Amino acid sequence: MRVVSGLTWLLGCQLVGEVVVHALDAPVPGPVVGMVVLLLVLLVRRPPEGSSVHQAADALLPHLQLLFVPAGV
Repeated sequence: MRVVSGLTWLLGCQLVGEVVVHALDAPVPGPVVGMVVLLLVLLVRRPPEGSSVHQAADALLPHLQLLFVPAGV
């Protein structure tokens, strides 16, 4: 259940990035802005090592190459 909470944080930051890019009509991809937002959130909150965001990231990292297949094709 904690992984779902972590994924919610990750997708929420991506959504915020998409909204900011569309609102400002910026030439930067929304997920990149979302990563910057996530970085700022993590720097401010300083979650502990076993937090839900860490667990979600650890679950996604082994499958990261699959996320780049559509962009590569």
